Amino acid sequence: MNLYSKLTALRMQRMHFAEPSDTASYDTLFRMFSPVPPVYWTAPGQPPSIPAHTAFDDLLYNSIRRQKRDILKGRFGGNLGYVAKEDWELFCCLYRKEISLFSERQLYILQLLEREGPMNIRYIKDLTGMLVKEITPVLHQLQEACLVYEDQLDAGGDRGWYCFANEFPEVNLHKMTRLEALQIVICRFATATVFFSADMLKSFYRLPQKDILTALSALVQKGLLLQYQIGETSGYITPQDRMLLENLETEKFSMQDIPAILLLQKNDFWVRANEYWLKKQFSSAWDPLYYLLIDGVFHGMVAGKFKFGPHIVEDIILDFPEPELTQKRSAILQAVAMVFPPNESPVQRYCGKPL
Repeated sequence: MNLYSKLTALRMQRMHFAEPSDTASYDTLFRMFSPVPPVYWTAPGQPPSIPAHTAFDDLLYNSIRRQKRDILKGRFGGNLGYVAKEDWELFCCLYRKEISLFSERQLYILQLLEREGPMNIRYIKDLTGMLVKEITPVLHQLQEACLVYEDQLDAGGDRGWYCFANEFPEVNLHKMTRLEALQIVICRFATATVFFSADMLKSFYRLPQKDILTALSALVQKGLLLQYQIGETSGYITPQDRMLLENLETEKFSMQDIPAILLLQKNDFWVRANEYWLKKQFSSAWDPLYYLLIDGVFHGMVAGKFKFGPHIVEDIILDFPEPELTQKRSAILQAVAMVFPPNESPVQRYCGKPL
């Protein structure tokens, strides 16, 4: 087994593709994958979920955690996601967008919530006479600045908006700099992915490349990361994982327990970390519905369109040479059928050829 094969096997173990997480290990995995969004194309208000990595119903589990405020909803890098309560301060310091000069609407709504909150958007509309389309972006801007908090306790659409300082007086938004917070989450990312690049970090965290490179340089100087190369790919690895990959016996690394074919939804941790190249590699006039992880490596996508009825599954796009396309066809179609029942959403094409 070569170094890249051992890396793939170790990644599949760390991210719990090989052995789906139980409740005992789930919370640690959730924190490594944070911020965690809901599954792509799901009902509004659904809790976060990492379905390909778990052996139980984490929707129910996270619904309970959300009700208890053990996980909290925020707007991180422009995207909604959930983080563990104990990481709330960390991610606020990492993503907070300070407002240097408040607009009239921002100041008006913030003062309204400080004075009379919490309240929902409908009540703000009634009090101010503003339109929902005027209120919502202002709330999002205040949310990204950690000045207001959107409380989503269930799947209902009637969410309360709170003054952040009143809800979280213990949170110190100046406890650490963005660079310090970024170094913490990069170390978690390193644990999950084993070997990674700055592009992967940017793809997942949606933070400026300059900040990421500065944080990586600091971690290398501290000896917490090493610059490393596998084949033609350059990246970063922890000293411990370098030793693990290079010195342990091949028998410690096995692909036998890893599902041969996995369909990963667009908000999956591993998809988001690789999205920067997946979108280029597997392009289509249709939308990506799921990406195909085959033997631990991305090899294709299911293209089509999500609808509020039967979904359109237009094509399965793969990067295998012709002999393997034929050999793997039956297994791939069976895996896709587990997600898209053929009687509801039949696959129209396989690598461009009508079925």
